[in-house]
Amino acid sequence: MSDLLSVRSAARTYVVEDMTVRSDGSGRIVEAYMARFAPVRAEIRDQDGHYWEEHSRSAFSKTLSDKGLRIPVFYNHARTLDGTPDGALSLPVGVPVEIRPDESGVFTATRYLENPLADHVLDGIKQGAIRGMSYSGRFLKSVKDRARSRGELPVIRRNEIALREFGPTPIPAYPDAAILGTRAAQFLAMLDTLPADKLAELMSQFELSTPFDEPGISPGTATSAAARTVDEPHSALRSASLRSRIRAAKIIRGME
Repeated sequence: MSDLLSVRSAARTYVVEDMTVRSDGSGRIVEAYMARFAPVRAEIRDQDGHYWEEHSRSAFSKTLSDKGLRIPVFYNHARTLDGTPDGALSLPVGVPVEIRPDESGVFTATRYLENPLADHVLDGIKQGAIRGMSYSGRFLKSVKDRARSRGELPVIRRNEIALREFGPTPIPAYPDAAILGTRAAQFLAMLDTLPADKLAELMSQFELSTPFDEPGISPGTATSAAARTVDEPHSALRSASLRSRIRAAKIIRGME
């Protein structure tokens, strides 16, 4: 049995094994896959639950037909590593010269602009320091196939996605072009399995290596996979610092 899911905003991030700079003489055109099609799938935890996700081969067809190459390219969704919007990163780093679906996924070729931010990002790509690609948009049509047997995860197929933007990111989470899910929820689930002494040790080590303070967050905010704005990309879900999340986990376990 299949269920239709409601429209929502989200983003996905890939480790790109074959991100290359086109040998056209300019050295400023980067080729990379923005998304991968089924049978590639990824294990996701978000407001739709815990499931395997796949992109159908027609998932981006309508948005690419409607927008063509008029899709902005931003570095890390124009956000900091903590997931907060950053005006300094809101300048586009490139202009698409090619976006097309093929057998594997959505292939992109982007000409990087000549500005300081784009120069830094392009240098990071050339040096191999930036190996991730991410997109954000709205899931307009999705179908959930329920698990066939107990213990199996259901599968959600994304059949239509309205693309908002895409671009490189420095913090891809999974190898082999896997899709990024809710890392915050997965991390907190791991913390909850640690013995109290190990969690305290981890917290003390983190405090010693962190030279700055940030406001704390409530336990409810830290543990809820859906506690975020609908437009916040999955690759930038850390709206609070790692330190705050560890502290919240300690509070939940009665250690503070």
